Amino acid sequence: MAYAEGDAGSGRLWGCWALLAAFILVTFFSCGFSLHYLPVMRFTSEGWRQGGGENTFTPVRLQMIEWLVRSHRLDGLTRAEVLAQLGPTRATPYFPDWDLVYWLGPERGFFSIDSEWLVIRFGRDGRVAEYRVERD
Repeated sequence: MAYAEGDAGSGRLWGCWALLAAFILVTFFSCGFSLHYLPVMRFTSEGWRQGGGENTFTPVRLQMIEWLVRSHRLDGLTRAEVLAQLGPTRATPYFPDWDLVYWLGPERGFFSIDSEWLVIRFGRDGRVAEYRVERD
């Protein structure tokens, strides 16, 4: 049986595309795991409190922060309720315009020059009005 010239070429082309796609997927997932982008860890108060040390090799708070922010668990809490969930903050000169500041860990990425922080601001009613992740 004879093949037309275009049939053999298109098969090789599809094979190249499949190989490229596999390479991209493997690279994406391996980089994601090594940079702590994956997996996202479910927030627990106990894990958050234990994961706050600066000498932590795998910063637990960086793995929990995505879940904590997306779950809106902090929305509308009072200062006492936030402190009950997250524990006390430590003194830091960073972000003086915010009411509470929590160290999350070294900046995610290939070159971790800075740190990442959870910053929280309370409204006039004494409840959480805003929070986000910042870098110093």
